[in-house]
Amino acid sequence: MNMKKRLLVFSVDALVREDVDKLMTLPNFGAVMKDSCQITHVRSIYPTVTYPIHTSIVTGCYPNKHGIASNFEFTTGDKEQNWLWDHRHVRVEDLFTVAKRSGYSTGSVFWPVTGNHPDVDYLLNEYWMPYAGDTLESSFRRAGSSEEVIRIALKHEDLLPESYHKTGRTNFMVQPYIDNFLIACACDIIEQFAPEVMFVHDGIMDGTRHKYGVFNSETDKGIEFVDKQFGLLMDALRRAGVYEETNIVVMSDHGQMDTKRIMKPNVYLRDHGFITTNECGGVVDWEAFCFSNAMSNLVYLKNPSDADTYEAVHRLLKEMAQEGIYGFNEVLTTAEIDKREHLSGDFSFVLESDGYTSFSDDCMRPAIKPFDVTDYRFGKATHGYNPDLGPQPVFNAVGPDFRRRMVIDRRPIVDIAPTLAKLLGLEMPCCQGTAIEQFLLGG
Repeated sequence: MNMKKRLLVFSVDALVREDVDKLMTLPNFGAVMKDSCQITHVRSIYPTVTYPIHTSIVTGCYPNKHGIASNFEFTTGDKEQNWLWDHRHVRVEDLFTVAKRSGYSTGSVFWPVTGNHPDVDYLLNEYWMPYAGDTLESSFRRAGSSEEVIRIALKHEDLLPESYHKTGRTNFMVQPYIDNFLIACACDIIEQFAPEVMFVHDGIMDGTRHKYGVFNSETDKGIEFVDKQFGLLMDALRRAGVYEETNIVVMSDHGQMDTKRIMKPNVYLRDHGFITTNECGGVVDWEAFCFSNAMSNLVYLKNPSDADTYEAVHRLLKEMAQEGIYGFNEVLTTAEIDKREHLSGDFSFVLESDGYTSFSDDCMRPAIKPFDVTDYRFGKATHGYNPDLGPQPVFNAVGPDFRRRMVIDRRPIVDIAPTLAKLLGLEMPCCQGTAIEQFLLGG
């Protein structure tokens, strides 16, 4: 292999092009990224939700190949214990594996679907204390963190919200506390170990938009917060003595759109006898179930080979879409969505939002759910929709191996992994994307 390169990727969840215009005026981002190459419109994958997209970023594959179609494993019950935290769910090799095999040291902080990743040397997975009795140490040890990283996490325990001791996502993932915690941990990993390939993911813009909407004074404050976070990461690179030789990427996964209501399509499946619940609304039996990805649904059939049920459910959903009052305006079969968006799985249909409706899995009336900012699907703005809609995600890159001020209007997000692999002198034959060679010196 040629002389090893250095790479830092900072993914700012739900950062959009309009945000970058403001970031360029701020002291940290503007100073570092003023000569960056950039993609003005990154086309994300479908569905536009965080875990599938971040898996596509590091694999260069669509969900029909890497296997992550949602933030959650399918369930008709409570989703909180069904997040796809663990790397074992990913069906293809990613950039961490390819880099590690070629002798690179690797690090990852809060990058989704990296739990227990065998090829990340310094790992702090996007995870929280999901079970009663969890401690910070037991939780991250379960998710695959090494002793060195656990010591770093414990060092910054005081940055977490007071409520984190109560365990659970809503007590742990409180902003901006969790953002300060993960950036402090990332900076320590950089300073102490200087991994040659380092990925960091933060959700401050995503959470702010869910809570307040897409564009407002609170998101302006969020952009300023991102600039400070970015500055801390740059300072860590400088203190580690690797700033000048590091290729720096700032990117995002999806945008968001403002929502006007949250509908419960399972109410209507229940009305038509496809779902049976107890008096508390818990599912006791089902033939069809709408599984929410926020502004889209994956529709599962208990027995997808039952042609009569398949046709009956398909007919009902098409009638609902045509009527135009149930929050979705398109029903796609698995074959149709795979052909259009490279999405497949053991679901039977996909429901696409009308552009202002998000969805709940709840089966009980009323058919409209109140907004609830503790769940990303039920906030004032969200995602999960067709990737061509709404404000678009971003890609900016600068460093010794990137060209200066090269601008490309549009590329798919699956092109990121092969581009970074080529920069590092690696090959990823499993990629469905292609390298953006115009960005690379010597490309």
